[in-house]
Amino acid sequence: MSAPIESNRPAPDELRQALVEKLRRDGVLRDEAVERALRTVPRHLFLPDAPLEDAYSDNAILTHEEDGMPISSASQPAIVAIMLQQLGIEPGMRILEVGAGTGYNAALLAELTGPTGHVTTIDIGEEIAAEAREHLDLAGYGRVRVIVADGASGWPEDAPYDRIELTVGATDITPAWYEQLAEGGLLTLPLWLGMSDASVAFRKRGGALYSESLAPCGFMRLRGSEKSAVRWIALGNGMTLGSDEAERLAEPIKALLAAHPRRKLHFKTDPSLVHWLGLRGLRLVIIGPDAHRRSFVRPRIRYGVYAEGADGPSLCVFAARLPMLVSFGGRAAERQIVDVAEQWQATRRIPLEQWRITAWPHGTEMGPPPLQAGTYRQVRRYFTYDIAVES
Repeated sequence: MSAPIESNRPAPDELRQALVEKLRRDGVLRDEAVERALRTVPRHLFLPDAPLEDAYSDNAILTHEEDGMPISSASQPAIVAIMLQQLGIEPGMRILEVGAGTGYNAALLAELTGPTGHVTTIDIGEEIAAEAREHLDLAGYGRVRVIVADGASGWPEDAPYDRIELTVGATDITPAWYEQLAEGGLLTLPLWLGMSDASVAFRKRGGALYSESLAPCGFMRLRGSEKSAVRWIALGNGMTLGSDEAERLAEPIKALLAAHPRRKLHFKTDPSLVHWLGLRGLRLVIIGPDAHRRSFVRPRIRYGVYAEGADGPSLCVFAARLPMLVSFGGRAAERQIVDVAEQWQATRRIPLEQWRITAWPHGTEMGPPPLQAGTYRQVRRYFTYDIAVES
């Protein structure tokens, strides 16, 4: 009788510890409590259909699609760690998470709050919430409360919350999140700045919200009553276009992409430029692969600027890594980006992580103060945002 063949594949525990070590080496992990939570919670139990190696890679994992577009995922472990550290969670806290996803992040929140804490996670998708409930029970986190509802309304039954975390992107803060957050509490969310998301941790104090930390990120958008205006349209050749003007721009952009790129342009800049472009009102487009080109690991999307000039329509797309642009058609989009980049380099702009955002709910007596130099004001449906980008 032959001896059993031993597998050389790493065990889940080994892969989990290796992932945490990678996050430490990359400088992502700085908080001991968050590190312990990441070492404890078995991510693979929340991703039963993903290969084990993918479950413990530092990548977002697609889990649900609707009409060919992604609507839910397990977030990249690096950004999970960053946002948990932004929250500054302590044992015994009451937490609301908007966007249950696989349930993995809620399990980490439960680890951080401990047995005396209270975690509520909410998702608009019945199937998504049911899977999160199943995963949490399997992993031993039955005390987490899972709710099926529109996350834009929060969950007043368990309010007030010491911390509220969104794991979906939002273009504005809703009145419900603000009202359900305790005075002195922290709201952390991927906030749309006009070109991309930034994970912003806001402290509620004296009738306003004040940012305490920012970090670059990218998330799927909030659904339901406060869904994003961005729409997605197939362009052919395995590509899709995302834009709030997708219907109008699809045909000219499709034609531009079908032609050979006019040229590749290199220029000296930094990642904060992409966020600043959004503050300057340039017309953003997002180019990504369509559903049949996707795998378990969430693919990289590329941001670009579309413009129309005397020489016709034009498109400039940021390559996978800054600072390269791939330019199509006329020169208008290229000129816009280059002009803004030159302004960025000529002024005392600071990295995104050092930006400061103050937000006021509309209708408050306080109201926004006068704008300071280097501050950009964005007035949205519920809040006004003053975004300071200069030192």
